Amino acid sequence: MQEELICGLTQEEIEQLKEEHGALVLIEVTAQGKVHQAIFKEPTFTQLEALTKISKSNEMKAVSSAYANYIVKADEEIAKRDMLKVKAIESLMSRMQKISAKAKNL
Repeated sequence: MQEELICGLTQEEIEQLKEEHGALVLIEVTAQGKVHQAIFKEPTFTQLEALTKISKSNEMKAVSSAYANYIVKADEEIAKRDMLKVKAIESLMSRMQKISAKAKNL
């Protein structure tokens, strides 16, 4: 059975990237019926703070900066098409809203 590649990478290569970058997120963008993949590292507090400042004056510059700073590996189609980059970053940022947390007094 042939191993399924993600962004052209084997599972072993992805594990090496995890060691280098920490937690990774796989984003899949569908355009014209074809699925394209990108792997991002999770943003740090410092990166999110800088992104928030940039987005107050220029949202598209913030998206471009986020892509440049968080991308680890992307399919060629995402790498060369800005609209796909925008959708990938949108998905990455919405992922944070999907994470739930609970607090209670002890």
